[in-house]
Amino acid sequence: MKGKTCTFRVSPEIDKFFTKQILSQPSTPVRLAPTMGKRLFLRLLITSVSLIALILPLAAAGQVAGQVKDRPDSLGTISAQRISCPNSGLVGTDCYALQVSCPEIQDYTVYLKTFAPSGNPVGTVTLTQGGTSIALYEDYDFGTVTLDNLRSAGFLSVEITFGKPFNNFEQGWQTSTRGTGVRTASCRYATVTAWIKRNLAPAIPLCAAGVSAGSQQIAEGLSHYGLGEYLTFAELASGPPFNRTDEACINGGQHEVEYCSGSFIGMQVTLNDARQYIDPAYPGSWCSTDLRSNRNDHEAQFFADSVTSQDAELNYPSTNVWFLYGGLDTSAAINQGENYRSQIRSTNRVGCVQDAPHLIPDSISGAQQIASDMIAQCR
Repeated sequence: MKGKTCTFRVSPEIDKFFTKQILSQPSTPVRLAPTMGKRLFLRLLITSVSLIALILPLAAAGQVAGQVKDRPDSLGTISAQRISCPNSGLVGTDCYALQVSCPEIQDYTVYLKTFAPSGNPVGTVTLTQGGTSIALYEDYDFGTVTLDNLRSAGFLSVEITFGKPFNNFEQGWQTSTRGTGVRTASCRYATVTAWIKRNLAPAIPLCAAGVSAGSQQIAEGLSHYGLGEYLTFAELASGPPFNRTDEACINGGQHEVEYCSGSFIGMQVTLNDARQYIDPAYPGSWCSTDLRSNRNDHEAQFFADSVTSQDAELNYPSTNVWFLYGGLDTSAAINQGENYRSQIRSTNRVGCVQDAPHLIPDSISGAQQIASDMIAQCR
């Protein structure tokens, strides 16, 4: 897998096997006839090659070292600057430009717009749009309802945007990645979250809400970047929509009746969503091409980039993870989200807003539900 490295550890069982083989050899020097020495050498060589052939597939399947990696993927670094808030939209308290540098991908500037309560905040809540995440959460039809309710309850709200209205030229969280994929691209969001915890919420709970691809970034951060160390509560709305990126981009999965919406659908994203939100992270139109051509040319890379990849961390003892879906959502995001939720080994819960679409804050009841959940759980 280009741009990735793998580290294998030998399991205790295989280690014992090798030790037994070594110790079973004579410890007293033995003089062998030339032909015997050659035969013995060939036998040892064949045995070694056979053992390697046995071990490598197990290692590739994650069965040699166990299925959980030793440490998260590396976070990046941030150069932060306080800037003027935009004149449009809600009046923010403070705004920041964060120059994010992550391994393997190009630097990217992420912007924050904050809303402080009248007194000392009881917690900090980040809010991230879906898609390319280049717009503010307040731009949803009822996004301001969530923000107003959080401020009234004493929370510091932080909108995260990968572009507008601060920068009209940036293309989104999954762009400018040198083709390394959505998992590597998610380093930016994870790095920003860690910075917010250290600088805006050092002594109070930090919680995160993300809609659609915004929830994808939270989930990638939890599974691969150690965000369980920073977040008290996370609410994943309508997703993560390509949790299993391989199944999102490859046809052939089974259809199921989705929770909440009742839609009979599989795990695949639409061709348009593949082009807009997954392809930009790769060297070319990998996802849309595999979908359109019924191919699986990039299955290994897509699975490695998935939230629930072989090496995913799926136990978050310090983070309560909730999932929220809309009853009018007919996309595969609910199946994808439930696939992730079913594998989490720590506290989690699922909820349904019957009159909400895929973009849940476009429904007033959805926007209110996100605020209500944050107020109750971000403690």
